[in-house]
Amino acid sequence: MGLSFLLALKVQPRMTRMRRRRRRHHREILVDVENSKTWVAPEIPLDLLIEILTRLPAKSVLRFKCVSKFWSSLFSSRYFRNRFLMVSSQRHSRLYMSFMDLYNDSKSMLLSSAPISSTFPSSLVFDQDLTIRKMGGFILRVLRGFICFTVDSKPHIYNPTTRQLVILPAMEDSVIIAEEEEDNYEIFFFMGHDPVKDQLKLLCTITTMSNDMGKIESELWVFVLEAGSSWKRVAKEFPPHLPHPFELNMNGVLYYLAWTDMHTCVLVSFDFRSEEFNMIQVPRKAGDKILPRLKKWMTQIDYGGKVAVFDLTYLRVRGTVDLWVVQDWRKKEWLRKTLVLQPSQLHPIFDNHRLIAKGTLKGKVILVPRYLVSPFYFLCYDLQLNDLKKVEIKGIPDRWFSKHNMDIYCDIEFMNPSESIEYLET
Repeated sequence: MGLSFLLALKVQPRMTRMRRRRRRHHREILVDVENSKTWVAPEIPLDLLIEILTRLPAKSVLRFKCVSKFWSSLFSSRYFRNRFLMVSSQRHSRLYMSFMDLYNDSKSMLLSSAPISSTFPSSLVFDQDLTIRKMGGFILRVLRGFICFTVDSKPHIYNPTTRQLVILPAMEDSVIIAEEEEDNYEIFFFMGHDPVKDQLKLLCTITTMSNDMGKIESELWVFVLEAGSSWKRVAKEFPPHLPHPFELNMNGVLYYLAWTDMHTCVLVSFDFRSEEFNMIQVPRKAGDKILPRLKKWMTQIDYGGKVAVFDLTYLRVRGTVDLWVVQDWRKKEWLRKTLVLQPSQLHPIFDNHRLIAKGTLKGKVILVPRYLVSPFYFLCYDLQLNDLKKVEIKGIPDRWFSKHNMDIYCDIEFMNPSESIEYLET
């Protein structure tokens, strides 16, 4: 049973008229009852068989699980799933866009782009509709072939390859949720991977604060994505903070920006293996006015394998971006770089009232308009070349542009090309 067996399946349109007799677990004999012909599939070493199968499309692998108990067991094994994930990660990346009607969750939508090659095209088509029931949701998180989004303060985990949707339990033991009205607290879910135990985990942050941020209370919870798991509170003594909703995952560690008061921004790290937190304050550029949280525009990015803070607060005013690179976390050492765009490059910036930095893809920072406008586009900022490129997005249904911006929520995220054939246990 192996590659020749797959070929036999493809070349014989009358497979329903064949009988199959299995010998051992790698070898099969196919018998054509009508023509009395026999094909003997040579035995293939298991390691070679796995290498062949991991290069098949995900849909084919899922379909071939019914070939035999051995194949079903093989495809369900952790080794094969991780190997398939690694091989698929070498393909082209793609982007995901979610649309949510704030007054009608059933009309929400999830679109996927065509694969992106090494260079960004001038336009990108979102031609794959991945919408399923109970989609909706705020703030896409994408990791290892899974997508996480939030609906009614509950995390939903969706696998676009298997089309499995898992709705995790609500936070029942939170003191903040029990004591505060829903509009008085912020809840975010971050997805990560423990590389040692090979576990997917969720980090939940719950924060309530006064209007001037003079008083902040926060809770931190962890959920392991496996059968029988429940929410566990961690780091009760960690300083309270209000997280920024965007995150960066690097080598099993989650990074996100947060605020400890109205004017103090910090970079928080969470190790998914040890479940430990750390925090360092983001520096301020000498001579710059100290701005409050709502007037700062920053995100964390992967800058050549190092964590960096991408500050575009003065991009529209000065045409500059400040890049703060973490040199040594323990010593709290930073390296600052200031990038200056030419006036001719700034017109896409002025065309949009507000841009949000969504992290890096293929070494470029993605800047996305806050509001849905037609024609819709995003900007690719190449940090190495200090160049800005506009990429138009096509394929968004016209009905979304006819809605008022206050009635819809739109989010765009990019996923590495990895595909997961794993079914989460519930």
